[in-house]
Amino acid sequence: MLGKITEVDKLILLYQYETQGELEPESVLDISDEEARFIRTSGEYILWESGKRDFDYPEVANSHWLETTYRGQAARLDCLQSRDAVLCPLLFSSQFHGEWHIHNGFLRMNIESSHHQMELFSVANENSNIHSLLLFKDNQLKGAANITLMV
Repeated sequence: MLGKITEVDKLILLYQYETQGELEPESVLDISDEEARFIRTSGEYILWESGKRDFDYPEVANSHWLETTYRGQAARLDCLQSRDAVLCPLLFSSQFHGEWHIHNGFLRMNIESSHHQMELFSVANENSNIHSLLLFKDNQLKGAANITLMV
């Protein structure tokens, strides 16, 4: 189980997901301050970060997203203007409800089911409507996915 995972840790995990492929949740541990400084000052990380931007409210409010995991699972994610969020797995009739917000330019969603609490964390790509996200279930990293804005 992860301890307190910081915003910097989450950014580094997204960087690793986008540059190295699939994340193995069981191998992810809290990233030390020293390791985070080393990664964040590398040329590859700086280049990756320069291709990112902040999410903004008009872009997210009343938006509909397709979430796809590397395993091929898919869900529809609706972000309502009221800041409510609805996650609907495409192969199931279930709906999970929660809320979304933008904090420091990052899109965060907290969604609850009858048995679990989920957090989604995403940073926006500068030149694309496809963004990577991390999925935490009950404070444990469960994997990464992509969300694509449906227009």
